[in-house]
Amino acid sequence: MAEIVAAYVVPHTPSFIAEVKANGESSETARFFGEIRRHLAAACPDVIVSISNDHFNTFFFDNWPTFAIGTADCTAGPSDQTPEMPWYEVKIASDLAQHLLDCLMADEFDMARSLEFQLDHAHLVPLHFLTPEMSIPIVPVFINCIVPPLPGSRRCYRLGRSVAAAVARWTGGQRVAVLASGSLSLEIGGPRAFENKTFGVPDPEWARWVLAQVRTGQTEALIEAASESRMLAAGNVAGELLNWISVLGVIDAATPDILIDQPALGNAFAAWTVRGVA
Repeated sequence: MAEIVAAYVVPHTPSFIAEVKANGESSETARFFGEIRRHLAAACPDVIVSISNDHFNTFFFDNWPTFAIGTADCTAGPSDQTPEMPWYEVKIASDLAQHLLDCLMADEFDMARSLEFQLDHAHLVPLHFLTPEMSIPIVPVFINCIVPPLPGSRRCYRLGRSVAAAVARWTGGQRVAVLASGSLSLEIGGPRAFENKTFGVPDPEWARWVLAQVRTGQTEALIEAASESRMLAAGNVAGELLNWISVLGVIDAATPDILIDQPALGNAFAAWTVRGVA
């Protein structure tokens, strides 16, 4: 049987790659990703289940799923011309992807699937920093975090629980890491952006409160508080907290090995070693 050995949540800010290229490995972003990368290397995963949202690049209003999974043999990107990011060819663990699709459907998640797609910065920025050689195959999972109506926070937690159960039933016998990404308080191009900036952090207090719940394992309190209106009050893409909540479902009640706040950007980084989650 397969096992989940580690879980992570990181930001996917598209400017990070150009920033690190300009400022070097001593930059804050490079240092924070470096801590997560070392944790991931120690976990030695064979496959990464990558959970994130799309930004109107893989999907659009004519076909905008609440939950989706990519089951092709390979994909590529970035589909959104992320600054300074090289073009990547990415292998998909299509056998595990199909297994997850079957299990999630059986668990009453109406998953969309795609056999022909590319990835934008949401999946690829984390992979660029954590597995730059793209040597670990992935399973891309998409959650709608930005177009109301958003899925409920409890539903996304249940999705994570179902992913964990499905991996435990997979006969591939491999080590699996779950990697999600997203911000906690972030406005992109909206009225709450900072002056002369394309982004803003409308509610840093909410982000701090969220991290306090993650740090202490208060998952139920977070699920109860994370309504659509509360998340979107923290920014027009702050629904990306749902990606975090899905990972909390994967790891159940575990507290993080690493939790790094990046409050000026409404971001944070977290890592868990997973033991006996099924």
